[in-house]
Amino acid sequence: MTDDQLGSLFEKFADFYWSVPVSFVVEKISVWYPDVDKNQMERVLKRCSNDLSWHHCTIERDRTEEGELVVEHLLIVNEDDYDNFLKVRINEPLCEYDEETLFQICDYEQITHWDLPEINAINDFVKTEFELDDEWANDLVFECIFSQWLSLLEGDSWVMNVLIHVADGKMQFKTIEQVKRLRELGNSLYQVVPNPFLRGWKAMDLDNPLLPLDDIPYCDEDIPRKRYRKKNRFDPFGARELASEFFEQQLTETLNATKRKIGRNEFCPCGSGKKYKKCCGR
Repeated sequence: MTDDQLGSLFEKFADFYWSVPVSFVVEKISVWYPDVDKNQMERVLKRCSNDLSWHHCTIERDRTEEGELVVEHLLIVNEDDYDNFLKVRINEPLCEYDEETLFQICDYEQITHWDLPEINAINDFVKTEFELDDEWANDLVFECIFSQWLSLLEGDSWVMNVLIHVADGKMQFKTIEQVKRLRELGNSLYQVVPNPFLRGWKAMDLDNPLLPLDDIPYCDEDIPRKRYRKKNRFDPFGARELASEFFEQQLTETLNATKRKIGRNEFCPCGSGKKYKKCCGR
């Protein structure tokens, strides 16, 4: 197993649990891949902690005095959200998955294709109320899941976040009855999807699952008609923004390099690894 492949596994654990003990991750990977030795584990863990351009997960040590973190944890929660994250997270043991399931549930867009009655109900709702196809239905399922998770973290209404996100689009909510139906369908969906705040458990598997806020507008006129964004809904921790700045810097350096005359046998400044005459200089 290469370092990148091992790093991808660490990434999946951090993506799904948002905060997971390193010992738990190492133990699981050691069972799945006995050939991975301690040195490689430590090397890749250090890479997780130090190289944020590689991925948005890091390692946290002994963060709180409440006993929540007394060992190293893989994290993708940023410092601004960390205290809230600890407050809403349950005290149940981690729900364990095999490797195939872990990868499947980390591919959040695949969740929209799961054959669940709750997802099928949202699909029917979108087709009936808005006369839109499966692609739009999948988008609504995806947005409900993310908005509910972030609602737990931020303390705001997941329903309002969904309405704001879809405003100005074809899926325009016009009546409170439509919004109430969305809330009903979304809360049912919340019960059956594995949740990082619930340590990987589904809400339906727990006696007293934490529920996200689901406040709705008072009347039809209060339904959002115009979209605004306080943050990227699909990248709440800013990883894409960091990556965007990194690649923008690379692009600027490339453009500046092209202002001087480049020899045909020099390496191309675009970073392809090819000679200029066989790349951008053709």
